[in-house]
Amino acid sequence: QEDISINCYRDNDSHKALLGPPMRLMDGENKKEGRVEIYINGQWGTICDDGWSDKDAVVVCRQLGYKGLSRARTMAYFGEGKGPIHVDNVKCTGNERSLADCIKQDIGKHNCRHSEDAGVICDYLIKKASSIKDSLASVCGLRILHRRQKRIIGGTNSLRGGWPWQVALRIKSSHGDGRLLCGATLISSCWVLTAAHCFKRYGNNTRNYMVRVGDYHTLVPEEYEEEIGVQEIVQHPEYRPDNSDYDIALVRLQGPHEQCTRFSAHVLPACLPFRRERPQKASNCYITGWGDTGRAYSRTLQEAAIPLIPKRICEERYHTKFTGRMLCAGSLHGQKQIDSCQGDSGGPLMCERPGNIWVVYGVTSWGYG
Repeated sequence: QEDISINCYRDNDSHKALLGPPMRLMDGENKKEGRVEIYINGQWGTICDDGWSDKDAVVVCRQLGYKGLSRARTMAYFGEGKGPIHVDNVKCTGNERSLADCIKQDIGKHNCRHSEDAGVICDYLIKKASSIKDSLASVCGLRILHRRQKRIIGGTNSLRGGWPWQVALRIKSSHGDGRLLCGATLISSCWVLTAAHCFKRYGNNTRNYMVRVGDYHTLVPEEYEEEIGVQEIVQHPEYRPDNSDYDIALVRLQGPHEQCTRFSAHVLPACLPFRRERPQKASNCYITGWGDTGRAYSRTLQEAAIPLIPKRICEERYHTKFTGRMLCAGSLHGQKQIDSCQGDSGGPLMCERPGNIWVVYGVTSWGYG
């Protein structure tokens, strides 16, 4: 009779095979979110968002070691990848050990573009909007702190919630989601500031419009965005459609007095300037919007730092078209073009006041790119 002993050794390669190919999250605001990329055949590549859901996100986040709530993001929410699209039609139940168990289609077989790259947010924190009881003066102009800085030409993607007063003025559609018409600025719970010329084509019938607050990616519904009807449109009484002077308007949102929209970290008003307050020459000023990026309209909110141009220079360039009621901003020379383009009309020109308070000094009206 002889004893038999068995020695077992962990096979790292087999363990890796069980977990599937290496995976990473790219271009998120932190390490717990981003575009999902997997390493196959010596290349990092993306996953198409056909059928991509929160169940798939659960598996991705679990595989990466995160245990909290998981949320799926579609439509290249975190930007477009550069490599191959490895996988399409992922189908998880949410109980799988790795994403590899959810891949039913041949690697590399797809009918997608990088504009459909899938992403996830792991350890997702639900921040419910609530009515802030503080005075408007105490909450206006506040932003989520930036951890880092394709739009507006010369701009970059903003952070989610980075410009909480940015509003999208949209045309109502019988098919549901109306197209973007203009940018606008939330200045109180019930009032929005925009350009008067935004109503030039479709008129002042309030039923033609809706306002979306808390938006970041125009095609992806987000937990903190809200669509609100328009109750009243007030154009400046001196505005005339045949010129750009007095090109400013107020939009009253539907809802009870000062309770039209709920303030949150992603929805807050910008401050209005004090009487006779003007931005300083060296002010930190920005424009934001979903406008022309040089090749298409952006899906994600864009931002661009913009220099203020002395009044004298604009008077020399634009002559009588430039009036004393206007501010001039942008780049007149050089290769880096930064100015607002179509789709950013009505959006804010905002500058930072001492104390990290942001003030809207104007709305995007007109110019020559």
